[in-house]
Amino acid sequence: MYKKIPNQSIASILVRYDLSDDAKLCINDNMTPKTAIDALNDAKLYNDTVQFIAHALPMVDAINWAGIVLEMRENEWDVTQVHAINSARNWLKQPNETHRIRANQLADRVGLESAAAWLAKAVYWSGTGSIVAPELPAVMPPAFLYGHAVAAAITVAAAVPQWQKGEMGYEKFYIKAIQLGIDIANGLRVKTQLIAIKEES
Repeated sequence: MYKKIPNQSIASILVRYDLSDDAKLCINDNMTPKTAIDALNDAKLYNDTVQFIAHALPMVDAINWAGIVLEMRENEWDVTQVHAINSARNWLKQPNETHRIRANQLADRVGLESAAAWLAKAVYWSGTGSIVAPELPAVMPPAFLYGHAVAAAITVAAAVPQWQKGEMGYEKFYIKAIQLGIDIANGLRVKTQLIAIKEES
C-alpha cells in the first residue's frame, strides 16, 4: 500500500477520469493501486500510468510531481515557460489567490501546446478558487480537473519539443517520471526551487 494512495481498491480513483481502451484491458476496480500501476507499467502503457498517478495522488502532491518532472526538460523552456513553471512552484509554497491567478495568466500566455502551461493550469484548477472572472459569481472547477492538467503536463513534456538524437527520449522520460510518482506515493518528500531565468543571448 502506498502512503499517499492508501485506497484498498482503485474503484474510487477510476471514476475520476476516462480510462483508455488499452487500460481497460489491464486493470479493474478490485485491484490495489500498486497492482494497477504495476499492470499498466508492465504493459508499457506509460500515458495511462501517468493518468492514474495524476488522479490518485493528493492534489498538492500531484502538482508537485509534475513540476519536478518538467525539470527533465528544463533546457527546452523559454523565459515565459519558465515563469509559468515558477508560478506553480510559488503557489505550492504559498497557495494563495495571487499566485493561483498569476499561474492562469501565464498559462494563457504560453498556450496549451506547452507542458509548462498545463502545469500552471493544474494550479488554477486546483479547486481552491473560482475559475471565472472575479466580477462573476464564483464557479469552482469540476472535481479532479487538476489531475487532467497534471497528466497533460507530463505527457506533453514527453513529446514536445521533439527529442533530439542522444537525448533520453520519451520512453526513458516516462519511466523516470513514473518512478518519481511512485516514490512520492510512497511518501518521498521533494521540495522544488524556482528555475533560474537564463539571459537571452
